[in-house]
Amino acid sequence: MKVNVTLKVGEEAQINGVIEIDEYKLEGLTEEEIEAAIQVNVSSWANSQIRIEWEVSEEEEQE
Repeated sequence: MKVNVTLKVGEEAQINGVIEIDEYKLEGLTEEEIEAAIQVNVSSWANSQIRIEWEVSEEEEQE
């Protein structure tokens, strides 16, 4: 099964990807279980794409 994924940040930035799940891994699962498996895979993919960087900036004292 192929799942097309789009990760959007704000209105402009986006990353597209395709997640492939082997059909044999989904055999015997209910629709709800398949949906849960897709959500886990999508979350894992998104986590691998997202990097957040931050730093503390010192505010200058105003006189």
